[in-house]
Amino acid sequence: MAVAGLMFDVCVIGHVVWDRNFYGNLERKPQPGGVAYYVAMTYRRLGLRTAVVTKVAAKDDRALLRELRSNGVEVFNLPTESTTSCENHYSADNFDVRIQRIGSRAEVIRLMEIPRLQANTVHFGPLTPDDIELGVMVRDLSPRSTIALDAQGLVREIVDGAVVAKERADHGPWLRSVDVLKVDAQELLIYAGSASPPIAVRGLLARGVNELVVTKGGLGSTVFRDGDSFHIDAISPRHQVDVTGCGDTYLAAYMAKRMTSEDIEECGEFASAAASINLECSGPFKGTEKDVLRKLAARERDERPGARAGLWRTDGSVRDG
Repeated sequence: MAVAGLMFDVCVIGHVVWDRNFYGNLERKPQPGGVAYYVAMTYRRLGLRTAVVTKVAAKDDRALLRELRSNGVEVFNLPTESTTSCENHYSADNFDVRIQRIGSRAEVIRLMEIPRLQANTVHFGPLTPDDIELGVMVRDLSPRSTIALDAQGLVREIVDGAVVAKERADHGPWLRSVDVLKVDAQELLIYAGSASPPIAVRGLLARGVNELVVTKGGLGSTVFRDGDSFHIDAISPRHQVDVTGCGDTYLAAYMAKRMTSEDIEECGEFASAAASINLECSGPFKGTEKDVLRKLAARERDERPGARAGLWRTDGSVRDG
């Protein structure tokens, strides 16, 4: 993955898909989706030189990849007969609850097909365990790049078109080559094979993961590194429009800030603010780094003595002013 002239801050590997999102009885217009789409848009909007390696059928190329290209993302679309399509059904009462179905599926992204380029960070976004030749790629690319992995696709399986949680997730010795692993609270237990969150965290770190990010929706997130834990509050959006891709936005913003900062709390707060902005509109992250910093500055003003911050703690309680 190295040739002179093709140098990027980040390379995203994963399928860009057709998304149909339902909120209760309300159906939104089909749109581009998938981890690769949401994280690539976030990286690029934050000013990073971004490449995407994906597989989209030729008939869907323009519709699904036009926005990425128009925003300055370098797209490497590998040949496939089909494009992956997803349906996301959200509860009208709780947007953190989702039922997902998979229709058509693109072919596996393999190491031998990856273009020869250089990237400081490689961000993997599998939608299912079979999307990407993950173990081989991680081992091959980790000596030259920081590896970020969203594990959501690794704890799923498809049964009669429905996406369901696996009873047990597979992971090999390649996991120790992952620098930053992101899971949500439920994925943590499945991926670690434990019913106890503390034991699950210790188990994944013991397997060699350098940095573990656990997101909890409106309850915030926790980052584990070097024996320490850093609890990050969620930042309330002005209004909540669409939750699709917010976890992807969080990890991309976190990794973007990690490229310039070793301060875990600073990175987590930056990511939380970006996810909050993403909640306020439909589709991918449409803000900028300045927007994220303004969101953080507004939060700090609201937390002045005597004011009420209105933010959630990771234990579910509301912070007093």
